[in-house]
Parts: sequence; structure tokens; C-alpha cells
Amino acid sequence: MPRMFWKLFLALWLSIMTFAVVVSWINQTVIMRNVIEEPAEAFKVNLNRFKVKLSKDLKRGGEAEVKRTLQGLPRGLRNHIFVVDDQGRELLGRDKLLKRQKQGRVRVASEKLQDVNGRAYRLISAPRPPSPRTLLAPGPEGVGMRLGVAALISALVSFLLARYLAAPLGHLSRASRRLATGDLTVRVGAALDRRKDEFGQLALDMDEMAKRLQESQQANQRLLRDVSHELRSPLARLRVALEIARNKDRNLVVEELNRIELEGERLENLIDEVLSLLRELSGPRELKLAHFDLAELLQDLVETVNYEIAEDCGQIELQLGSPLLLNADKELLWRVFENLLRNAMIHGSDAGGIRVTGSVASNQEIRVQVIDSGPGIAETHIDKIFEPFYRVDEARNRKSGGHGLGLAIAASAVRRHGGRISASNHEGGGLEVVVDLPINP
Repeated sequence: MPRMFWKLFLALWLSIMTFAVVVSWINQTVIMRNVIEEPAEAFKVNLNRFKVKLSKDLKRGGEAEVKRTLQGLPRGLRNHIFVVDDQGRELLGRDKLLKRQKQGRVRVASEKLQDVNGRAYRLISAPRPPSPRTLLAPGPEGVGMRLGVAALISALVSFLLARYLAAPLGHLSRASRRLATGDLTVRVGAALDRRKDEFGQLALDMDEMAKRLQESQQANQRLLRDVSHELRSPLARLRVALEIARNKDRNLVVEELNRIELEGERLENLIDEVLSLLRELSGPRELKLAHFDLAELLQDLVETVNYEIAEDCGQIELQLGSPLLLNADKELLWRVFENLLRNAMIHGSDAGGIRVTGSVASNQEIRVQVIDSGPGIAETHIDKIFEPFYRVDEARNRKSGGHGLGLAIAASAVRRHGGRISASNHEGGGLEVVVDLPINP
């Protein structure tokens, strides 16, 4: 048994026993001060007094008066006094009780009575036996027996209660030690899933913490793996370009130099995206809040991106309602929607057809939708596209130059504002990304 169990057990047991001793002492003191005589002696005095009264009632009022007197006696005394007529019948019909009294261990006394007409009756009394030395008996012996029984019962109750409280602590302690050693697969909910108290809730919270730690560890491992993989490809191409350049005439190395410059820019962009993501995931940072119109930001952004789109491709269509005033980090939201637009350009169809809508969804939120005209994505990928380095189509993303970080950065920035971001396949085709931003984050 763990030490916590014995501490709880002794604390509970000693508390109960202390209370029992105090109550027994008070009870015994009150009894000794207020009880003048033993119960058996008091019963004998009352019995003799009622004998005299019954004899007078029989001579004064006859059998009816005696019945009324017997019925008016206290039960503890009435069950020991019987009046039998000359036919052998007990006046109150308690023949069976009288028979049991005669068969008992006490000596039954019989006394003859007569009424005013000379009819004979018998007064039978069964004295109350002396108080036995039992659990309920007064005096030190009875108190000791009661305390002994209280000690056994309280020990059992304390044992069960201490085990009930200490057992979940043992499960949680063992699980926490396994977590400390790096085993993030440990779960304690199965052992405590039936408990509806604070221990059960603590077990659920601990399982949720272990789950999040495991997911974070897996995400970090995937991030390191993907970053190393992403860096390996342009570095390999750089080495190839350098080797080719070495083997060519100086006047013919322009193409290889351009290739080296392109791969260097890709490496720089990748590093910038990774650093941006790490800044977003490193922890909460203070937002540079400003009051501005999100509609103007979207208008400027769409004009900037449209300038980069070829003339034979469709321009981005912007549909805005009333002014979208909110308090937010303007620079951060610019990056959010720029990432969403460029993601739509990469994954949308070659004919363009990107549509951006903005409206006030409620008095407290603004909703922005970015819808492309591409083929959409499978439902199995919907919940994963906001994870770092996640690609729906590996080959297509590599060809287009995307690293799978734009949506992850956008999602982190939206959550920092207290907003929500989600994706779904649009009914008319393409992918629809919805961003809900609180007006006052």
C-alpha cells in the first residue's frame, strides 16, 4: 500500500475514534449523574406500586377497571404484569405472552386477588431481570465494548474510504512517472472512466494533455523530417549545377548560375516560411491591434495579386458588403489572406476563377470566404491541410513550388485572433476556405 493510503487511513480512523470516545464519555457522565438506581431496582419498585393499585381497582370497579388500568401502564411494565380470572384467561388476552414469561429464566410470582363479589383472580408478575453486561449496558464495561465495536466499524470504513481516495492517486502517479520518462502513449482514463468526481475529470485532463504532447511530438518530428527533406532537394540541385558549371567554359555557365540563383531563392523562401511558422507556433505573442476596415485591406491585396496573374487567366473576383470594421493585427491578417489567395492560385484551375467574399456574419464576427475553381480535394484530406508540410498532391505541390506551410501559418494567425478557419469542397466546384474573425479579439 502507498504511504498516502496509510496517512488517509490513520487520519480518518483516529478522527472517528476520537469522536466516539468523546461521545461515550459525555454519555456515561450524563447517565451517572442522572440515574439514581439500577433499572432492575426501579422496575421492582414500580411493580409493587401497581400491584397495590390493581388490587384496589379490582375491589372498586371490578374487571373493567382492572383492564383500563392494565392498558394504561407503560409497555415496559405492562408486559410483566398479568391478571388471570378463575377460568385461567388473561384479562387482556395475552395468554401467549404469559406462557413465554413462565417459560423464561426469571421466577414468576403469583398473588391471589378478589373483587367486591368474592370472585377470585390471580395477579402474576414476572420481574425484569438485572441489566446484563452487554453492548448497551451502562458502566465502564459497556462503554469499553461499544468503543471496541466502534473501532472495528470505523477501521473498516476508513480502510474503504482511504482506498477509494488513494487508488486513483496511485494510477495518476504511475502515469505521470511514465510521462516523465517520455512514454506519451500512457492513458489513465480506462482505469478511472467510471468515476464522475474530480479524480475522473483529472484523469481525462491528463489523458488529453498526454494526447496533445504526443501530437506535438509527432508534429515536431514530422516538421524536422520535412524541413530536412525540403532542404535536401534544392541543395542537391545546387551541387549538380555547380558541378556542371565547373566542367564548362566560363562563357557558357550563365544557365547554371541562373539555376543556382533560383535554387538559392527557393531555399531563402523556404527558410522564411519555416521561421514564420515557428514564430506562430512558439507561443502567444502580443498582437499589434489597430482599428481598420478589412474591406480596404482585401481590396488592396486583390489588386496586388491580380497584377501578378497572366492576362489569359481570370482575375480574382472580390465581393464585399458593408464596411468590415474590426480591431486586429493588420500586417498579420495581410499575410493570412495573401497565403489563402496564393494557395488558391496554386491549387485552382489554370483558367483562374478565384472569388473572395466578405461580410458581417453577426454583430461580433466578420466572415471571409476564398473559393477557387479547382477540382477540390478528397474529404479525407480536409482536416489535415492546415498542418505544416501537408500536401494533398505531392508531385503537383513540388512542381508548383509550394511547401505546405501557407495554410498552417494562416490557421495559426487566425487562431491567435480568437477566430476560426475551416475548409470544404464548394458545391459549384473548387475548395472553399472560410475565416471567421471576431470584431474585438
